[in-house]
Amino acid sequence: MAKIKTKFDSLVKLKKLKIDEKENNILKLNISLQNELQNLSDLKSKLIELQLPEKGNFALINQYKIIEQLQIREINQKKTQIEFIKNQLNNLKEELKNANLEYEKIKYLQSEEIKNNIKRLKQEEAKNMDEIALLLYKG
Repeated sequence: MAKIKTKFDSLVKLKKLKIDEKENNILKLNISLQNELQNLSDLKSKLIELQLPEKGNFALINQYKIIEQLQIREINQKKTQIEFIKNQLNNLKEELKNANLEYEKIKYLQSEEIKNNIKRLKQEEAKNMDEIALLLYKG
C-alpha cells in the first residue's frame, strides 16, 4: 500500500529535525562538560602539587602566593564555566522535552488524518463495490 500523504507530513519532518538538532547539541555540550570537568580536575591537581618554598627570600614566597592566587582564580573561572554549561544543558533538555511533546502531538494528528483517509477510502471502495454488484446484477 502506498504511503498516504497528509497535510502534517512536512511539519512532522520539521519537528523531527528540531529534535535531532537539540539532541546533537546536548551531545556536544555533554562532551564539552566532560572536558571542562577534566580541566578542573587537572587544575586542582596542579594547585595541590604547588609547594610553598621552605627556603628563600620574600620575593620567592611572594611569587608562590601569586601563582597560587592565579591557580585559584582559574579554578573558580572553570567552576563558573561548568555551571554555565550545566545550565545550558538543563535548558536544552527542557527544550528537547517540549519539542518531543510537539512532535508527538503532530504525529498523533497525522495518524488520525491517515485513519480518517483510510476510513473514507474504504467507504468509497465499499460504495464502488456495491455499484459494481448492482450493475452486474442488473446486467
